[in-house]
Amino acid sequence: MNSKKEKIYKIKDIAQELGVSIQTVKNYENLGILPKAKRDEKGWRYYTQEDLIKIKALYKEEIKRI
Repeated sequence: MNSKKEKIYKIKDIAQELGVSIQTVKNYENLGILPKAKRDEKGWRYYTQEDLIKIKALYKEEIKRI
């Protein structure tokens, strides 16, 4: 993970922020709608504050297209 003391978000946090399920976040990543998450040494997904901001913006754009 990163060495700075910035907030780290788990996939469940991203799902809650977007109001969707964890599986939906995974599906959106696989479809290329959202960027792939970073992974820690155990393979768990994690996101930074910057990632969260980008993901929220991309998600809003995707919702507009539906």
